[in-house]
Amino acid sequence: MEKLLLIDYENIQNINLEQIKKTDYRVFVFIGASQNKIPFSLVEAAQNFGNKLEWVKIDGNGPNALDFHIAYFLGSRIERDRDSEYVILSKDKGFDPLVRYINKQNVKCRRINSIIEISEPRRSRDHSEEYTKVLENLKKIEKAKRPRKRNTLKKHVRTVIGKPLTEEVYNEIIDQLFIKGIVSEENGKLKYEI
Repeated sequence: MEKLLLIDYENIQNINLEQIKKTDYRVFVFIGASQNKIPFSLVEAAQNFGNKLEWVKIDGNGPNALDFHIAYFLGSRIERDRDSEYVILSKDKGFDPLVRYINKQNVKCRRINSIIEISEPRRSRDHSEEYTKVLENLKKIEKAKRPRKRNTLKKHVRTVIGKPLTEEVYNEIIDQLFIKGIVSEENGKLKYEI
């Protein structure tokens, strides 16, 4: 049984491949037709995967074009191999109905918001205090005035925390909001469940 990780690079661009290096996932990174700049650090990390990582550049632009490519790729792979496990890395909840349908066909499939959800547990610093501060702040803001885009949310998190931290820490805090179901994304807009 093979494990495949399909990454929606239009939706999640801050990818730390080191977090999954020790897992046995085969990785497919889907790149939008107009995405011409990929950070060198990501390309360098991808080289360490050898043939366990493939780049898939889609044809054409348009709403959900990359999502449709992932759905087609997933369907064609499942047609050939129903026993593998399929994981979609995307914060876009638009994949959830497809994932539910695939699971009803007795095929293992799930969507995750962050690589943290499949990587080995890390013994990293505890940022629960900063996370709690951000969560409590978001609860106080009227729903209509909360950040609606990921970049705006990241700026908001920086402001709320009020002290300089690494990009990785800001991203981990935001990832935890997604993992715990407090924040979700649909068609590029953030939604809050608090």
